[in-house]
Amino acid sequence: MKYEDRYIIELSRAAVFDDIPYVPKALLDWEYIFKKSIEQNITGLLYPALSKVADNLNFDAEFKTKWQNQMLKTIAFSGSQYSEFKKIYKLLKENNINIVGLKGCVIRNIYPVPELRTMGDFDIVCSEADIYAIRDLFAKNGYDVVNDVYGIICKKNIFYWEVFYSIKDEFRINTKKWNENIINDTTTIKGINCPNHTLFFLHLIVHTAKHFLREGAGIRNLCDIALFYKTYSVVIDFDFVQKAVDEQGATKIYNYIMNAISKYFRLNVKEYTQYISDNKIDCFFEYSLLNGIFGKNDNKLISQVSKNEDNYIKGYRKILFPSVKILSIRYRYLEKYPFLLPFAWINRLFRALFKWKYSAKELIKDMKEATEYSDERLQWLRELDLIE
Repeated sequence: MKYEDRYIIELSRAAVFDDIPYVPKALLDWEYIFKKSIEQNITGLLYPALSKVADNLNFDAEFKTKWQNQMLKTIAFSGSQYSEFKKIYKLLKENNINIVGLKGCVIRNIYPVPELRTMGDFDIVCSEADIYAIRDLFAKNGYDVVNDVYGIICKKNIFYWEVFYSIKDEFRINTKKWNENIINDTTTIKGINCPNHTLFFLHLIVHTAKHFLREGAGIRNLCDIALFYKTYSVVIDFDFVQKAVDEQGATKIYNYIMNAISKYFRLNVKEYTQYISDNKIDCFFEYSLLNGIFGKNDNKLISQVSKNEDNYIKGYRKILFPSVKILSIRYRYLEKYPFLLPFAWINRLFRALFKWKYSAKELIKDMKEATEYSDERLQWLRELDLIE
């Protein structure tokens, strides 16, 4: 792992724990660090930690101003987002609709500066019986509402909500039991109704496992877990968590995550997890930080192959001629007319060359990168026992 990557991790630790980062012992490529922080969507989050040691670092005032401006943009955007969240949350409660917050809309509030914990959307869980009332409330408040597999998606300008009545994506085994636990066994954190502390921590683990399986996770997932652990470890039932991750097939990734936050976030978790070597943890963190989907978001082919790889397809064939299973996500007609697969291949190639404005050289380069990425990704998914 590059020294710059290690320092991104150190800045992340200092940021979420409101601590002072160590001063690096070597010259750093700050443009590289800035670029990686953008990819991981943590640039604003890192600035307060960075500012504590800025006088000891080798970057100029212009660079510091650029980073500070990114923080201010993050605060403005997140503030607007959360104001909308509180407005809709209040309306739901006033209409006696029981909802349970997950992920960012809850955990942001235990960050030193909540506005710096960015969110792409708001995730809430409800009972299936309430989904129609929730749909009506969002529609009355100017949202476009569409059905999703296990709930609804509500969009308005920069505001995006995912409302679930089933958490089958995270809890694949005994889903009904876990739905009931999440909805009924709740507490409040900073005024937001959410699963009790043990269930919330468990959900952070299985949600990260889902992200690894589908498209890759990032350092922000690990920041959330580390901060929640440090804040609430005294009330988390880790025996319960261990049994649950064993049931859900997430034991390996749970052990990797806990070892990672132990090493890089300096937390004492040894009594709750099995030891994994430092070398493997370095590789795990390097994969999350550098080779996860966040680090390659400019390669659209990688975004596609990471959604649902076919294990039996190798090399460029996976990129140029993916299966019906993969392409039916975009080309819905394939579900009913799978024999049209060759036409979908042609359509996809034309989109790449003309809509995405790929040159032939760029297409070949991205195909190579996507193939290598997919092969490495599959190795990690097997290592984490997320696929066979």
